[in-house]
Amino acid sequence: MNFLPISIDIEHETILIIGGGKLAIHKIESLERFTRKIKVIAKDVLPEITDRGFIEVLRKDYEAADLEGHLLVYAATESNDFNTQVRKDGRLYRCLVNVVDVPDNCDFVSPAITKSGPMTVAVSSNGENVYATIKWRNSIRELMEEELLLQTKTKNEYREEFHKNV
Repeated sequence: MNFLPISIDIEHETILIIGGGKLAIHKIESLERFTRKIKVIAKDVLPEITDRGFIEVLRKDYEAADLEGHLLVYAATESNDFNTQVRKDGRLYRCLVNVVDVPDNCDFVSPAITKSGPMTVAVSSNGENVYATIKWRNSIRELMEEELLLQTKTKNEYREEFHKNV
């Protein structure tokens, strides 16, 4: 596996998730920090998905044509064979498909992400070591929080100095 680390502008894209269970919820929790344009296709959809309100839910059986017009697709069902079929269909429709939790069967992987304001840091091991990836992400998050505290302190010190001189 040789994944290219890039950032994709998804402002005008709807992210498609095939599956309505726990795997789908996990992906939604990551995606909703970046977009509210999410569509779920599944016959059975957990309330944690429908309760979000901003997600377009289509309660139906998946068809390959559902992929048309979607750049990014997550195959998030409990069936590896079914998810593999979604990936094969994705090639026909020129979609990038992530088979959740199976990096060897993905066109892209989702990195461990930390976000603070406009700064986003993504850490990936090309799907080879998720635990190390999360550990690195958490360490970077701590550094970002420390830096934010330093910046806040610096701004407050500057503000105090400014008011003393006015």
